Amino acid sequence: MRWGLAALVAIYALYLIAGNVFLNTALGEKTLNRKPERFQMHWASGHTWWPGRISLREVVLQGQSRRIAWEARAQHVEGRIALWPLLSRRLHVPQVRADEVRGGVRRVARELAPPPPREGGWELQFDRIASESIQRASFDGFELAGAGRGEVSFYKQLRGGPMELMPSTVGFSSARLVRDGDEMLRDATLEARFAIDRHRREDAAGLDKLLKTRLDVKLGGRTAGLNVAVGSRGDVAVTLVPGEGRADIALGFDRGLLTPGGRAQWTMAVAGSDIAGAQRNDILGIDVAVDEDIVVKATVPPQADGRLALEADLRLRGRQVPLRDVAGLLPRASGHVVGAWHFDSLRWLSDLFPQAPWLKLDGAGAVSADVQVVDGRLAAGSRIAVPGVDAVADVMGNRIRGRARADIRLDAGAQGELVPRLQAVMETFDVAAMSAPSRPYVRGRNLRLSVNAAGPLAQARDTAKARVVFDRASVPDLRVYNPFLPRRHMRFDGGAGVLSGDLSLDAAGNVGHGTLRIAGRGTRMHLAELELRGDIDLDLRLRRADLRHRWFVADGSTVQVRNVGFTVPGGESRRGWWARVRLDRARLDLDKPVSAGGGADVTMKDVGFLLALFSREKDYPAWVYRLVDAGQARVQGRVQWRDDVLVLDRMQARNDRYDMMARLRLQGAQRQGDLYARWRALSVGMEVQGTQHKLHVVRAKAWYEGRPHYLE
Repeated sequence: MRWGLAALVAIYALYLIAGNVFLNTALGEKTLNRKPERFQMHWASGHTWWPGRISLREVVLQGQSRRIAWEARAQHVEGRIALWPLLSRRLHVPQVRADEVRGGVRRVARELAPPPPREGGWELQFDRIASESIQRASFDGFELAGAGRGEVSFYKQLRGGPMELMPSTVGFSSARLVRDGDEMLRDATLEARFAIDRHRREDAAGLDKLLKTRLDVKLGGRTAGLNVAVGSRGDVAVTLVPGEGRADIALGFDRGLLTPGGRAQWTMAVAGSDIAGAQRNDILGIDVAVDEDIVVKATVPPQADGRLALEADLRLRGRQVPLRDVAGLLPRASGHVVGAWHFDSLRWLSDLFPQAPWLKLDGAGAVSADVQVVDGRLAAGSRIAVPGVDAVADVMGNRIRGRARADIRLDAGAQGELVPRLQAVMETFDVAAMSAPSRPYVRGRNLRLSVNAAGPLAQARDTAKARVVFDRASVPDLRVYNPFLPRRHMRFDGGAGVLSGDLSLDAAGNVGHGTLRIAGRGTRMHLAELELRGDIDLDLRLRRADLRHRWFVADGSTVQVRNVGFTVPGGESRRGWWARVRLDRARLDLDKPVSAGGGADVTMKDVGFLLALFSREKDYPAWVYRLVDAGQARVQGRVQWRDDVLVLDRMQARNDRYDMMARLRLQGAQRQGDLYARWRALSVGMEVQGTQHKLHVVRAKAWYEGRPHYLE
């Protein structure tokens, strides 16, 4: 017995020496910290007085798994290790007690990939890790400090084996929640119960671990306040400030689902100033209730200018919590949302009507919405109003730009489909060629733009109809239209005017039909080597004939000139002339330069202008120009110009005293034409070839009728 007792004493002494040497020299830390990038454990001192029982001081544990780094500190740790399981590569710790505990988790930039799983890993089983003095816990920028307690149990097999978190608890009282140094919650209480089912890493990695997790949380406390300051330019600054709100949360989470009966309420004071500098004090509230669905109600106090306001009452179908794609909540949401927000950029509004890709909205501004939501989609009766937004519309090679107010509505169609409507008004706008958008040539006010779909929202791109209407926009210099005209024969030499339009567009922003009206006063023009000055009104009635080649039918278009004075190359001049031209049949090609052709019906004061196109007054017999004063005449014929070729054909002018017929072709500097005039028994024909003129006084009509037409 003495020898047996001596042996036991010797073994105990050897254990004391070996165990305490292990705990108080570098040997212990080197043994445990073989993979410091994944796990480290350090302590200041330790002792063991009985096999399996260990006490350590100033303990620090650190580790990383993938992108998650963690750290735990305790002033004193005491526990018991079962020795016999060590022989079977199993670390069984029935009990651990820790004092003055602090810990945290944070995301890091460098990912640490786990090693491939292998057989034979050590098994770790901690039946109870308890602390009655948890001081602080943190996650990234969030930190919870107070009087805490907790009890945790877990199992883990190394080398990629299974893990399990047995039912565990944590609680705090007199706690304070801080985010990046700003207090969010104070005088808080927290009670949480949680567990994770046993699983391997390949069965549930990352966020998928939540599908194995059960969690019950009760949280209450006083919330901080919110300060919302709106600057003079509409910029919004939000900061946390001391406040007297309240948080009451009691939610359960079971393997990806919220448990029925859960409730979360959060209210907080909202202070600050609106855009006018007026001080605001109000309350923000969020209320979440869980039954068979998730019901969310939220209110945000309105600012004086309506920039920050929200009332939402939404029901999310089912109790599932989206772990990876928060947008997955949207198809489950139905309810009513009313609010007003301020955005630094309103570019996202363009996505609401993809049926009009030629229209872009952008710039900072406010949005006021009153929308119905069904299964995550806007429903009929919804309305979005934008008091001010930068709008740009690209129409037929022109860029219309201005500050607009817009109203978007969703109506119900005949079959219950959703039909979008857009109404926008540009209080001021300018128009420039897309090739030179910084040089506008038209400025105006009150441009009205509408976009309406004739079918369901899903088919809006194909069924959209748009309309642009504006009136008396200023054109400071009519010469901007010269690139569209055959410059050798027709151009503006000066003068200002006004432009009005009423155009219908298709989904691509191309003109389908409409009218354009140009009015100029005191306008200087050059037409077929004649200098004119007077008032002009051009009314184009457009109907698209060939989109690919940009051909338009312009039947019914009119041109009126009044108070016209003109001078012929020989120096003769006339004043007070007028004419009204109606294009009974007209075709326009809008490529530069514009090509046009068709039939014309003209009423004019006299035929003096038509005579001047052919020759000077002195080149005619004396009786011919007396026709000019013979009263109003009606002229019919055909007109065509293409590039630098201007053709007048089958022109017939008559009244109760005389008849006149003419054809004229101008190409570059070349002039060619035939004219026939009859007054009572007198008649004359004139043939023009360049600068040469030849009179036909014998059988003049037969000569004219024998000449070929210029147009088929």
